[in-house]
Amino acid sequence: MFCSRCGSPIPAEQSECAKCGTSSQAVNPNEIITEQSNVESKPQVKSNIPLADGERILWHRDLTHGVIHKEVTFEDAVTNKRCLKYDVPNKRVVAQVGIENMPEVVVMNVHRVNDSLGGGIFLTPRMLGLPGLPLGIYGGPRRGNLKIFGDVSLMVKGNIVMTFENIKDPQGLRQLIQALKRAHAGPMGRAWAAQRMGGPFRRFGERAGSPDAV
Repeated sequence: MFCSRCGSPIPAEQSECAKCGTSSQAVNPNEIITEQSNVESKPQVKSNIPLADGERILWHRDLTHGVIHKEVTFEDAVTNKRCLKYDVPNKRVVAQVGIENMPEVVVMNVHRVNDSLGGGIFLTPRMLGLPGLPLGIYGGPRRGNLKIFGDVSLMVKGNIVMTFENIKDPQGLRQLIQALKRAHAGPMGRAWAAQRMGGPFRRFGERAGSPDAV
């Protein structure tokens, strides 16, 4: 056996190259190796919401009251087990739907906000009696970041259970909840997807009525 890095021979009784230290073990490109972090895991979100065993917050938003001294009054959150709204002063959940209930996620009232970084009305040399632009005023260039906001409603059996109002990137939150639903569906995911589509599940290329259709 020869080293894959430097080409030096490696005896069968040795597990690594004596010259460069490369391991002699066969490389499996399909093997999944999870990164082991030496840093102690800590909660990334500061929240007052009481969590169940194994539950962790994946998306979170604080709703505050006050201008100078802001106080958190409500918390919106999506965990790996549920979506909920929490009343912080009264320490109670005011709305909740579990992911296992497979809620329908609907995005409504989408609107765009542009945070301008420049622009305005400027004086020109012509206004000061000097050679310059023929117009007295002109609009300067405007540029900014376009942000999308909207409401995300969760429905069960045709009824709205709760709504996250005016959140940034509503489609991103919808995709997160949809991914959690697929993860919770497990082996029943295909049957659930077929029910949502209103017909039997068919593989790509299969026709309706095919004996192979599920």
